Amino acid sequence: MEHPIADPLGGPYGADMTYSDAENPSLIEELAVAETEGDVLSVYLLTDPRLPANTNHVPGWLVEMRNGFRELSRTPDGEGTLGDRPEFRRLRKRVEDSVQALEPAERARGVAWFLAADGSLDRRLSLQIPPRRSGLYWDRRPFVSPLVDVADRSRATGLVLVGGEAVRLLHWEAGRISEPDRSLYELELGDWRRYEAYAAPNPARGQQSATNVEALRDRVDEWRRRFLRDAATAIGARLGELGWDRVVLVTDEQVAGHFAEELPTEVSRRVVATVTANVLWAEPAAVAGHLVEELSEVWRRDGQELAERALEAAAAGGGGAIGWSEVLGCLIQHRVEHLIFGEAEAPAAEIPEAVRVEIGNPAPGMLIERATERAIESGAGVTMLSSDDAPLLAAAGGVVATLRY
Repeated sequence: MEHPIADPLGGPYGADMTYSDAENPSLIEELAVAETEGDVLSVYLLTDPRLPANTNHVPGWLVEMRNGFRELSRTPDGEGTLGDRPEFRRLRKRVEDSVQALEPAERARGVAWFLAADGSLDRRLSLQIPPRRSGLYWDRRPFVSPLVDVADRSRATGLVLVGGEAVRLLHWEAGRISEPDRSLYELELGDWRRYEAYAAPNPARGQQSATNVEALRDRVDEWRRRFLRDAATAIGARLGELGWDRVVLVTDEQVAGHFAEELPTEVSRRVVATVTANVLWAEPAAVAGHLVEELSEVWRRDGQELAERALEAAAAGGGGAIGWSEVLGCLIQHRVEHLIFGEAEAPAAEIPEAVRVEIGNPAPGMLIERATERAIESGAGVTMLSSDDAPLLAAAGGVVATLRY
């Protein structure tokens, strides 16, 4: 069962939205290699209602969209500007009118829209994981790098909520949370009674009551340990069925650490974070809201570790590439396993002429886009880090990659 995520400013996001498509590898690949007769307008809007700028009478995303169209319209195009082209003006009017008419649930926390001038492509996505910023692009094919970044930050994660008497499984992906079948494991104590009253007076009643309570507590503790051990084994098998490669353990203080110790080794390797929180019986949306920072930190840590692994492999003489010139050369040869870059591009002059030609002679500001397209075409992973996330990238020319061979 899937649950909409309640937002304090924008209301609940409904279950019929299309933001789950943002994680669909086939959709991203389809967009990355799309060929159309005319150019494509790509629109990204940071509509997140949690942002103060988006609570103004004229929301920040609307101002950014208008400014973006104004700047695009001034782009030189043949003997005039892009704003002189009828197809551009037609698409601009459609987007401006349509986006303003969207319901808050349809705007979600981000919007991505791809429209071909020849009408062959028209795809709008509502995103629960927002793009980093708003942006409008006019290019020969869809501008996909921001969407690839959203998909990377949306990677599926299994949440294992552990309490002393129950274990619950939830699935998080793209800011949305769902509850798989057979997701709850509960402790069954059996027919135990607390002997708190007696049929006849008993001089030793106080001592017997205390002893009985202690014995009962010991029995409950033993059953709880046995339950956690059995649940860990059962859930280890269940994770394989669910296909979870990344798991976050969420435990209350009563059992913190004990459950993790009982997990099979192959499952322990998938645990990317352990959080102490008492949210076992919380609504799924509340669980997602409680863990949003932890999940974001898990993604950042994964990216940092990937970058460090690439740097170590390159320093060791194989398995890694550093700098745009070397990384692009490996991309052309389909050798890249995972591409990791910062937000800054290298000047085109630093890229050898043959490499620039091979990747389509990218215009200023389009190097990352062309590299991302190449990575998607070859099945490589892509992670975009800010300078705060991975300072080592600056010393590596802004980009590193792990290699297949």
